[in-house]
Amino acid sequence: MQTQAPWSNDPNQPPGQVVVGGAQPQVLTGQPTNQQVIYVQAPAFKPSPNYRHMSYLIIGCGFLLSLGIIEFSGGNFGTSGADLLTTSMCCGSLGIACIFDAMYYNAKSIWQQQTGSSTSGSIIGIIVNIIIAIVSLAASLLVWT
Repeated sequence: MQTQAPWSNDPNQPPGQVVVGGAQPQVLTGQPTNQQVIYVQAPAFKPSPNYRHMSYLIIGCGFLLSLGIIEFSGGNFGTSGADLLTTSMCCGSLGIACIFDAMYYNAKSIWQQQTGSSTSGSIIGIIVNIIIAIVSLAASLLVWT
């Protein structure tokens, strides 16, 4: 590419610039327009270990164990200690699952900080999960009193 117009006689023109003729010459600088632009998508958040999957597993196991205890106790819910155990197990598993979900959001907020993304959603998720965990764990312990 010729960096100086054939009609220009300016020997002090810096290299890499093109002079456009006219009444007042203009200087165009920048990258050549024939370069290809490649857009790179940010990687997806894939933690190892995935605490969210673990929290789903904990909730499922707690719920299934609660149903199993109800069935093996003869279905007499409210007349034995099995009802206290199932209520405590169900609420306790929800509290533990919320703690694991808060750990997931913590790892996600660290990843978001590293990639320059907003962490406000993850911080709100952590706070909500901790509040639900405290309430459900307290409920699982208050059943026995």
